[in-house]
Amino acid sequence: MEATADRQFGTNSYLVEDEETHDAVVIDANLEPELMVDLVRRRGCTVRAIVLTHTDIDHIAGLERLRQEFGEVPIAVHEAEREVVEKGRSLRQEFARPLPSFKNVEPLVPGDIYKAGSLAFTVLHTPGHSPGGVTLAIDSSLFTGDALFAGSVGRSDFSNSDGRALLEGIRTQLLTQPDDFLVYSGHGPVSTIGQERRYNAFL
Repeated sequence: MEATADRQFGTNSYLVEDEETHDAVVIDANLEPELMVDLVRRRGCTVRAIVLTHTDIDHIAGLERLRQEFGEVPIAVHEAEREVVEKGRSLRQEFARPLPSFKNVEPLVPGDIYKAGSLAFTVLHTPGHSPGGVTLAIDSSLFTGDALFAGSVGRSDFSNSDGRALLEGIRTQLLTQPDDFLVYSGHGPVSTIGQERRYNAFL
């Protein structure tokens, strides 16, 4: 696993690669997609899908460039936010703007396994920051988007946010995971479930 982060918001995009098959998945598409394009070229892997933890603009701004580079690979997103990708509708009323629309959009279904090439992710619904927020679990890694950060949690002051649902999802879906599971969030450094359970003041 390797990550890139854009300079404007420090939004993380992740490259998860099966080192045997070299199949790969990009998780989230930040504002500097060239960093991910360069990373994929350097590693020589094959991107099988772009998977979204949610659809705030800083997590989807790079989609167009990534699709140009990697072809019409599936874009996977929770059904509650599918229209943002498929119809170009802004997630937030507060930041409404014209967005590109994309075909070949696949659903991320909570409780199901999402497969892309030889990679398989368990989909955990962690809404609250946004209605379709998900965490993607693979091996001992949790890609939590803007639900859980190192020492913090996601914002819930938007019109379609829900602070109660955010904390409920974190407690039931994430804090139930083993202490040594790694937390790769949408912004900031890596943490562990044990670290957040013990020291995160928001929980």
